[in-house]
Amino acid sequence: MNSKKGLTVLLTTLLSSAIVFSGCSSNTTKSGSSSSESPKNTASSTAAAVKSDLKPYEVVMVYPDSTQRDLEKVQNAMNEYLKSTYPEMNMTVKLNPVDWGAWGDKTNLMFASGEKFDTIFTANWLGFESQVNKGALLPLDDLLKQYGPDIEKVEKDYHSGATRGGKIYGIHTHQELGGSQGIVVRKDLAEKYHFDLAALAKSRKMEDLEPMLKTIKENEPGITPMVGLPLPLEAYFKSGKMEMILDPVGLVRSNKDFKAVSYYDTDEYMNLARLTHSWFKQGYINKDASTSVQSNNDGWSKMKTGNAFAIAGADMEIVSDNSVPAPMPIRSKQVGMDLIQIPFNIDSLRTRKLADTTQAISKNSEDPARAMMLLNLFFKDAKLLSLFNYGIEGTHYVLKNGQVDLPEGKTTDNVGFYHDNQWQIGNQMLNYTRVGEDPKKYENYEKFNKDVAADPSIIFGFIFDSEPVKNELIAIENVRKTYDAGLNSGTLDPDVEVPKLTSKLKAAGIDKVVAEVQKQLDEWRKANGK
Repeated sequence: MNSKKGLTVLLTTLLSSAIVFSGCSSNTTKSGSSSSESPKNTASSTAAAVKSDLKPYEVVMVYPDSTQRDLEKVQNAMNEYLKSTYPEMNMTVKLNPVDWGAWGDKTNLMFASGEKFDTIFTANWLGFESQVNKGALLPLDDLLKQYGPDIEKVEKDYHSGATRGGKIYGIHTHQELGGSQGIVVRKDLAEKYHFDLAALAKSRKMEDLEPMLKTIKENEPGITPMVGLPLPLEAYFKSGKMEMILDPVGLVRSNKDFKAVSYYDTDEYMNLARLTHSWFKQGYINKDASTSVQSNNDGWSKMKTGNAFAIAGADMEIVSDNSVPAPMPIRSKQVGMDLIQIPFNIDSLRTRKLADTTQAISKNSEDPARAMMLLNLFFKDAKLLSLFNYGIEGTHYVLKNGQVDLPEGKTTDNVGFYHDNQWQIGNQMLNYTRVGEDPKKYENYEKFNKDVAADPSIIFGFIFDSEPVKNELIAIENVRKTYDAGLNSGTLDPDVEVPKLTSKLKAAGIDKVVAEVQKQLDEWRKANGK
């Protein structure tokens, strides 16, 4: 690995530049906020007089994204900004987005071939565990200590999600620390039939949605009462009913104990699976729901056609009050109609969540220290973050009352650079909001984070080492692939199919996995006084 080389080159150089870095600290100013001197000018006036002894270096950023016509323009703008604002770093960036559909195959090939790249987006749902086990990612502990001060200001207490074997392998995006799941309905139809959404939010029982679905089925031909993805047996079940350790093993939340189980063996799973199957048989769920699960074709596209009423198990938008029905501004704008969200569950602080959205440094990096320096900038420099997130002001976006909007006459399809990648990198609290979003969105995030942090999971900090059962996990995943889509969508009868599934899981080694989870959990509890 090349980490020692990068560190050696930079250790002495950056000691002499310490004053410069402290001089750049004014760039923590949030996008759009006022200050007596612009962040760019403040940094440039301090840094311009310093000559860098570092050799030029190009930091290659790899992340999932769709094709952006003006990618090179944005990349050039970022490099001009880096050159004028941080000359002592003597680095440029190369943006290397990979299409979502090709992500796994392409990034695996990049790692295996030794192709030079530096930073990479990763997550526990996008191959992080495998990347660590294969040695594809560099440990970041020393790099964070030396070149990540702005990361540590906001994330130092939240590295556990990406820690393996006592080493940190990923940097969590500074964003909401948890999520909220519930039901989303069309406002017009809810008002037309005088549905009591407040009572639904108070009961927080999925079965209490059924009378509304029945009303829509009987009175609105051509409208599907409920569509997916998402579906109740996904995030809502795994977050609201379980303390997940790894699919399909976790703890049943209501039991308030430390007994590891396969969720297929729980009453909670079976009850919700039976409800979903009942809804499917009555025609409340779209007939192609199992295909939607397999293709990851989400229910929001169906909602956009105007032919759907509700989505159950959806992620809620974080608003000022996350306990009552509320407008859903972002999704409403995306689907072109007013939606109401009814929250059922708010996450506790969970270690797994902290590996949902992370940036890592590739083993193929030729200068890990410079890569970390760039990642740190995304936690302090609102201007650089805005360039990556929104493109060039005046070309790809304009500001209206401090919020991002498309330029006159432009659409998301023809503006040349438009994506919603804010959640992938840096300190989200430095971002602008978009027109249509609550201007206080990030204030809501901060308040929400305090609530989540005050309610840690009983296993917060526990990291399961999957190495002893890695072969069994592969076999288990192959079994689950043949059942989950049908069960989650309600297409399959759980009373018939779950016994078949659990039998095949036993043959694949589920009992060994549960036992290993229990063993490691008991050891962790003993070591941590739980």
